Amino acid sequence: MARSALLSLLLLVLVTGRTLAQPGGEMIDGIIAVVGTEPVLYSELAGRLESGAATAGPEVCAGLEDLLFERALLDQARLDSVVVDEAQVQSELDRRIRYFEAQIGGREALEEFYGKTVAEIKDDFHDQVADQLLVQTMQRQVAGDVRLTPREVERFFKEIPEDSLPFINAEVEYEMVLRIPEPSEEEDRRTRQRLEGFRESVLSGDKDFCTLAILYSQDPGSASDCGELGMVPTGVMVPEFDAVALSLKDGEVSQVFRTEFGYHFMQMVERRGEQFNARHILLQPQVTSQDLERERRLLDSLATLVRDGRVGMSELAAEYSDDEASKSNNGLVVDPVSNSQRWPMNELDRETALVIDALSPGEVAQPQLVVLPDGKKAYRIIRLRSRSEPHVADLERDYRMILQAAEASRRADEVDGWVREKVGTTYVRIDPRFASCSFRNAWTGDAGQ
Repeated sequence: MARSALLSLLLLVLVTGRTLAQPGGEMIDGIIAVVGTEPVLYSELAGRLESGAATAGPEVCAGLEDLLFERALLDQARLDSVVVDEAQVQSELDRRIRYFEAQIGGREALEEFYGKTVAEIKDDFHDQVADQLLVQTMQRQVAGDVRLTPREVERFFKEIPEDSLPFINAEVEYEMVLRIPEPSEEEDRRTRQRLEGFRESVLSGDKDFCTLAILYSQDPGSASDCGELGMVPTGVMVPEFDAVALSLKDGEVSQVFRTEFGYHFMQMVERRGEQFNARHILLQPQVTSQDLERERRLLDSLATLVRDGRVGMSELAAEYSDDEASKSNNGLVVDPVSNSQRWPMNELDRETALVIDALSPGEVAQPQLVVLPDGKKAYRIIRLRSRSEPHVADLERDYRMILQAAEASRRADEVDGWVREKVGTTYVRIDPRFASCSFRNAWTGDAGQ
């Protein structure tokens, strides 16, 4: 996948240095529009386009209008003193990093590809993500809480021309119980003792911290740099790591401590108020084949209970599953993009699709070994709850999807009204090279020009 496409997955708004062909020739980066006090950069528009190069056609104009709308929301958020919590920003950065790691093949691959540590990547894009969250918050306020009655949904559906009704692919609903094996207590103790030995050898001067980090640390982002993280603000690392770092003076070596990633000890390189640069060595207790087999046998016995009708998957998920998202949804796996429990078959990952394709509704698959986005191995069982065949959209069968479409249409109407009011009282300037664009809204008082 191209670098620009990969980064756009992470950022949504990607700032690149590419040029975009326009009627007046190639443009270099610069401000191409202003809404209130919020500028739109040319490079942002280039980053929105799949090709990265196009004339001022529908794709370019639609991308520019999206950016104008976002800037209008951002400008209003500043005027209304809307803020987002820093914890929310960090959570969103973490979510995007996890997603991107899954796409590219893990944290080490991401850091190698980008040429920076995850902490540095998060720092680079902190402000963009914070602005995006502000835009989303303001958009929810503008659109309001849309609630439609069944009669309104039916009216919306009947207004769709019959030859324009969407074709719905085969969809499935499935339940899952996932088990992530934990290392044994013996392995946990062995790992900690090994790291304690490393620490003692550093303190005694027998071994060099840098050499130990390069040879043994299991943090791929810092091991090759002698375990050094670079200057990071508090809140970027997990709380346990921050707490230890902030307790150290320059040059001081910590005790061995544990986080969700494993066991660490660190040496403080430099403290600057609420920022620090430390180096650390990470060792992770390893899961053995025996640990995996233990989970496989457990799931095999649980699957038998479901097949015999002695227990339901929702009960098993609540008691046994390590997947928090489906566990809190009675075992049902929800599409994180659409927030729907109905999955189009063509959107399932290959491994899941192969398992489900072999099941009839109500059947439970044999335990399956899977590799999670963070590289951990786990076992899962899947039960197919329902399957729908491909069909033209129908109000009864597809009510939830049609409800969502009707609500989206109503929200769009609310937003359009807000934009008309906003433009009437807000400074808007658009580069003349985009004068041929026909916008949905009258950004300069002449929509559809």
